[in-house]
Amino acid sequence: MEPVDVSVVHFESADSTLLEGDLLVPADATGSAVVCHPHPLYGGSRQDAVVAALSRAFVGAGRRVLRFDFRGTGGSGGTHDDGVAERDDLRAALEEVRVGDGPVTIAGYSFGADIALSVDHPSIDRWLVVAPPLAIVATEMLVAPSAEEPVTVITGAHDQFNPPEQLRPKIESWTNTELHVIDAADHFFAGAHRQVSDIATAALAS
Repeated sequence: MEPVDVSVVHFESADSTLLEGDLLVPADATGSAVVCHPHPLYGGSRQDAVVAALSRAFVGAGRRVLRFDFRGTGGSGGTHDDGVAERDDLRAALEEVRVGDGPVTIAGYSFGADIALSVDHPSIDRWLVVAPPLAIVATEMLVAPSAEEPVTVITGAHDQFNPPEQLRPKIESWTNTELHVIDAADHFFAGAHRQVSDIATAALAS
């Protein structure tokens, strides 16, 4: 893998809440990505292992990557807002990471997956989400399911919160969406982080 420059960055959400993230920039980056972490009230942060796996995939694909802490988490200010103001946090992260008019892939895991699926922007070229509970934001607030850009969904065969047999009928009407199920994994993907990264890498190359 080519050398990667890693720096801590700070940026503001729409209500001036100061957020913190890690910016990973590989040499000759050709695009950008934002990665959203799982639920902060249950230990989720930008240091999560699935977030790291997604970040590796994006860096390997030559993307600038911003993985950040939602408000009230880690080095970010403010307080948790049950997925409401967090959508503004993601929009701010998108503006922070993108270069000019370049494309940005929006990614997220669990809580972060639902937030990712509910945010739209003309620069988005793909959504790539892992284990979306589809319960954090109202269904009518999800924008990715009807977008023209591709949506890649990765989940575990033994997910405790939205198992594949429940997830499939929820997304079967989504436009341009592909589902990948990791056989040995549950919602937390212990021992399956490499598979998450490999699926993401293949999706980005398609």
